[in-house]
Amino acid sequence: MHQQRLNWLLPNRLHDEDWVRHAGVEDACNRLALWLVHGGRLWLTSTEVAGKSYLLSLLAATHPQLGLISVRAGDSGRDLQLVRQWLAQLDSKAFWAVDVQAEPLSRGCAFALFHLLERARDMRRPIVFSWRSSGAIPAELDSRLKGMERVEMMAPRRDEDLRRVMHAVAANLQWEIPDEVLDVLLMRLPRRLDALPQMLRSLEADSLQNGKRLTPAWVRKWLERTKAHPKHYEGPAT
Repeated sequence: MHQQRLNWLLPNRLHDEDWVRHAGVEDACNRLALWLVHGGRLWLTSTEVAGKSYLLSLLAATHPQLGLISVRAGDSGRDLQLVRQWLAQLDSKAFWAVDVQAEPLSRGCAFALFHLLERARDMRRPIVFSWRSSGAIPAELDSRLKGMERVEMMAPRRDEDLRRVMHAVAANLQWEIPDEVLDVLLMRLPRRLDALPQMLRSLEADSLQNGKRLTPAWVRKWLERTKAHPKHYEGPAT
């Protein structure tokens, strides 16, 4: 019998066993392991959601000398003021990680990131810059990114890997998800990491609110209702 979680929130946890190491992230994981030993300047990127932020958060939680900042790409304000804020969090750390939200950069944020990369070079700090770029990049920042080693991550493609990712998401919700329910979701939803976990959380919340057990039949009906009222639905799998 599969057990749903009780209706209370526990702190979000970051454990090695929650990270699904599959073919799409293998090279990036190996390169980051070397970076933590030998240093360097890395640009960690992807063409779609691939788990970059989670991976860096996991590294920061397990390596005390790694400083991690999260940057909203649309942040405005004076670039040097942003740099001072970031340096206050990073200055005492031996390794720096910068996780930038995947959206077009504001001009102020772009120049602040340029200055931060310059400070990392001047202070001889190894740095990993995580960003899925979109839109135009100012020439100054673009030149610095091109001078970094580019490391690509990819989302899982195989059913086996997608299942493992979804089981990890469910585990963070204190929820054991039946494989039969996963089969329904993988058949009927976009096979993307920006869609599947979001729908899983919505499904789990509705099942708790309505006191419904997660049977494949109920999930199919829930998906049909969701398509009729597309608050979260993003279309059929392609």
